[in-house]
Parts: sequence; structure tokens; C-alpha cells
Amino acid sequence: MKGAQGKFGKEVVFRQRNGKTIMCKVPKPYPPKTPTQVANQERFAKANAFAKAAIADPVKKAQYQKRANPGQSAYNVAFVDAFHGAAISEVSVSDKVVTVKMRNDHSVKEVKVDGELATFNKKKEVWEYVTKKKARKVEAFDVMGNVVVKEIG
Repeated sequence: MKGAQGKFGKEVVFRQRNGKTIMCKVPKPYPPKTPTQVANQERFAKANAFAKAAIADPVKKAQYQKRANPGQSAYNVAFVDAFHGAAISEVSVSDKVVTVKMRNDHSVKEVKVDGELATFNKKKEVWEYVTKKKARKVEAFDVMGNVVVKEIG
């Protein structure tokens, strides 16, 4: 049976693995993908494309490499940023100052409160916006171009 390949009847398949002939069951077709699986695959493909483009740019690659843990590449950090994106974890309003705390802050490009740009406070690691009226909506834009919206109220 050495070197055998292919299907034998409807029950057995011969394959070559590491120079050895193995025998296994005939593979069954995969069921159709759910809409959630398709969406996740698209998100994965976009994150992969973003990470490849990011490491092709020497400036961005250096920025991602600074944030990498030991044993982690710049590609890994860029991929995680793109795949998980930004998320608004907390919004608070006090004395006409809207404070926005983000999860995965590195992937946030900008934050807007009612269409106006907020500023990043490096000391507190939050986005802040001084408003004259009651704020209604916070929008966060990540490096992938995704937008996260949270209503205040």
C-alpha cells in the first residue's frame, strides 16, 4: 500500500503525510456558513489586509513594534487593533465636560461628541470634550474606518 492515494470505495481515503501512507474516513462536506461566520471571515480578512499594509509602512511598523510584547510581532499588534477595533467602555458628563473612556485606545483615530472633535488627555488616558449644551451622541472612529456610536442620555 506504500504510496497509495485517493478514495477506495465510499469509506476509506489513502493520504500521504510525512512520507507515510495513512488511511482515514472519507471527509464529509461542510455545512453552509452562517451569516455570523461569513461576517467574522470578512472581519478577519480586513484585519489581515490592514496589518499587512501597516507593517509595509516603516513608520507604522515601528509604532506597532513598540507596543509589542516579547515574542509578539508588529503584525500581531496591528492585526489585534484592526480585528477588535475600538469600543466605548464609559461615557460620563460632569460640569459640561464629556469624558469618553475607550477600550483598545490604540486603534482609536478620533472621537466626536455631537459631531465636534474631542481631545485626548494623555495624563488621564481619556477623550474629553467641553460642551455648551446637553450632549446626545458620542462617535469613535478607529484606524480601520469603523465607527462606534453611543447615545448619551
